[in-house]
Amino acid sequence: MNSLDQRRKQVEAEIQALSRQVEEMDGKIRAYLADRQNKPHPRHLELIEKIQGYRLDASISTKHLSTLVDNLQWKVYYNKRAWKQFWDNAEAQRRKEKSHEAPLVENAAPAAKEESVSSSAHYSEDTLWEIQKEKYRTYGQPDVKETKSAFKQRMIKEYKKLNQERKSNQEIILTFDKDSKHCKLGLK
Repeated sequence: MNSLDQRRKQVEAEIQALSRQVEEMDGKIRAYLADRQNKPHPRHLELIEKIQGYRLDASISTKHLSTLVDNLQWKVYYNKRAWKQFWDNAEAQRRKEKSHEAPLVENAAPAAKEESVSSSAHYSEDTLWEIQKEKYRTYGQPDVKETKSAFKQRMIKEYKKLNQERKSNQEIILTFDKDSKHCKLGLK
C-alpha cells in the first residue's frame, strides 16, 4: 500500500511539473517570436502532444489525480489556442514588415500582448460549450444531452454563485464530472 501511495505522489508531482512547464512555455514562445535568431524554438507542440496523450494508470487512478489530469489537459487546450494566436500574429507582423519597409516590431508588440491577455483571461460560454462537447467525445458519449442554451444558463448561474463564494487566492475552473456527464465549474 505504501508503494501505491508513493506512486500516486510521484504522478501528482509529474502533473504539477507539466503544469509549470505550460506556464513557462508562454514566456518561451513570446521570447522566441520576438527574437528568432537568438532564442531557441520553444518546442511547444511536443509539450502539447505529451500532455494531450497523458493517461493515468488504472491501478493508481483516483478522482483527485483524474481531476488534475483533466485540468492540465484543459489548461493546455486553452493555451494551445492562445499560442496559435501569438504565432499567427507574429507571422502576420513578419509578412507586414517584409511588404512595408521598416515598421518596428516594438510598436506592434503592446497591442498583440493586450489582445492575447484579454482573449485568454475569460472564456465565452460558446468556448465552454465546445469544451463540453469535446469531453463528451473523449468519454464516448455521441450526443450532448443538454441544449446549448440550457448549458449557458447553467454556466452563468454556477459562475455567479462561485464568484461570490471564492476567496482572493482561488480560481474558478472547469471540470468534467464523469458521473453526471456534464462540465461543472468549481473552485481551486
